[in-house]
Amino acid sequence: MTRRHGVRLAPRDALHVFVEEANPDDPPAVMVSFYVFDTERGANPIRTRAEAATWFLDRLHRTPALRRRLHRVPADLDYPYWVEADIDPDHHIRFTTVGRTTRSALHRLMASMKESSLDPARPLWEVHVLTGIRGVADLPDASTIVALRMHHSVTDGLGAAGIARALFDDPDAAPTGGGAPTSVPGALRAASALPFRFARMAPAVLTAFRARKALTTLTAAGTITTPTQHRPRTRFDTRGSGPRQLGRVRMDLRDVRTLARATGTSVNDVILTVVGGGLHSYLEHHGETPPASLAAIVPRSTRRRSGVETGDVETGKARAANEVTLMYVDLHTDHADPLGRLRLVGESANLEKQRVARPETAATTAPVDVSPALDLKVSIRRARDRQISSRSDIVALANTTVTNVPRGTVEGLRFGDSPVVEALGTPMLSRNFDLVHAVASLGDVLDLTFLVSDSSMPDPEDYERRLASAFGDLCRTCAPGDNPMDARG
Repeated sequence: MTRRHGVRLAPRDALHVFVEEANPDDPPAVMVSFYVFDTERGANPIRTRAEAATWFLDRLHRTPALRRRLHRVPADLDYPYWVEADIDPDHHIRFTTVGRTTRSALHRLMASMKESSLDPARPLWEVHVLTGIRGVADLPDASTIVALRMHHSVTDGLGAAGIARALFDDPDAAPTGGGAPTSVPGALRAASALPFRFARMAPAVLTAFRARKALTTLTAAGTITTPTQHRPRTRFDTRGSGPRQLGRVRMDLRDVRTLARATGTSVNDVILTVVGGGLHSYLEHHGETPPASLAAIVPRSTRRRSGVETGDVETGKARAANEVTLMYVDLHTDHADPLGRLRLVGESANLEKQRVARPETAATTAPVDVSPALDLKVSIRRARDRQISSRSDIVALANTTVTNVPRGTVEGLRFGDSPVVEALGTPMLSRNFDLVHAVASLGDVLDLTFLVSDSSMPDPEDYERRLASAFGDLCRTCAPGDNPMDARG
């Protein structure tokens, strides 16, 4: 009998599979990225489903992660493996001629792509081509939007951006294929390896225990600052109901960078300040001004900085496809002056960067990277069932999320011969936050998008205006020579 070969999932990747199974009522762990193409600037745009299918099938050889499906070891005695699989274009490549529509209807269609799961028996991705889009004022007429849907176990945000660039003809894009394939164990071989795998956890657990003690000492000495544990509860700190809406605010990345340079902050600090300003303004307008500052979860990439690995000799210590850590950044929404708030956000973000960069912080999660699959699944179920007691007027650590994934330059990116004009990201949905944000920059265009349920925000266009106003307020408070609007003339 021919033995099956595949690439074993790292625990941090399998986590997304197991969490989704343990919480079937929660939003699926699906990432969606949108790329907008101007069909009027190409002589031969892709106009049919057959042309779209040919385009992607001809480029799948550049993206190893999209040519595999999950293979489960019996009883999850070991982690799942990625194994080679055939691609059915009828399932993976969808084509819709949208025609004349409204901005809100298009945004609702885009938001709906976050709500459905992917078939675990097939490769965990889909491409949706929305073409012939007309009547949307902030898009080129007759534009095409390509949506790339991928399960989070496949890769993280930066990895998804690399896959998209390969599919859209960036000659320099080379998405990773993960570790080297190895033989997939059956139930007997996987069970016999369990004692060894559990034994390997002991040093990691001891390391994590020592790291937590060291962090306590560092915090007491003032070397690092830990995040504030409680934040005021808002209307968005809940599981929403009703259809989700997508909102979008476009900015010129050059303006954002000019403002960041003038204030000694970063692009991410500027966006966090804009989100804080928009949140405060929206809640204040509804008579719900929080009694203290709000905060955001901000994922931070650990690529090229830490060796997040499976630690398994059988897989050659393949790196996890998901390489992120979480920061909890104070948005200082209780500070009135926009420029002062930006500087405070920058200081808070730097403190969090220092905390998560400490090797002690990384070591606290060391057991995850060597945890057997059975142990990780039990830990997930315990976390699901654990009831955290809290007062009704507070929440733990943060009120929203803000993810930022740069998409690079526009040079060379095309669909058919239609050039790309911008990219939109969508944040991961969460049971804890009904309002979540994402930032995507491509070339000189930066898009801040958000997803929210009708039940907590029936007027997303108003929130869009408040976010745009918060950015304008920041620009106007700069000194005349430092104002991005002045610099842009």
